[in-house]
Amino acid sequence: MQIEEEKRAAFARIDAVRVRLEEGLRARQAEIQSSREAWRNSMVGAIDPTQLRQHANAGMGLFRKAQRTVIELSGLDRGLQSARAAMVAAAQDRRALEMLRDSRAAEWRRAEEKKERDQLDEFGGNLAQRKQQEGQA
Repeated sequence: MQIEEEKRAAFARIDAVRVRLEEGLRARQAEIQSSREAWRNSMVGAIDPTQLRQHANAGMGLFRKAQRTVIELSGLDRGLQSARAAMVAAAQDRRALEMLRDSRAAEWRRAEEKKERDQLDEFGGNLAQRKQQEGQA
């Protein structure tokens, strides 16, 4: 049970990183979108080439950050898959141990019941033999 909990905790830690990265990616996408809108709005009237270059550079920076996040997410996906597989394997192992324990407990109960029946049969046989001996005497 403890191993299964450790595997679940490891999976949860990796999943929390995934959630954080996905939120960061969404934030970067929103930044890119707002930057594009600001760029479009600034293209009214006279166009300043320096300002245009600054907007383009800022947009490329945001795009590179988003790409890095996507790459991190893809690497994290492999870790999530292996953590999930380890968690499933631990759950299967636990279930196999539970089934073995239940099987052994049932086997022990059957053996105990057989012992009790054998003892009762022996007591019953001894009692019948005594009664028979008393009847002959």
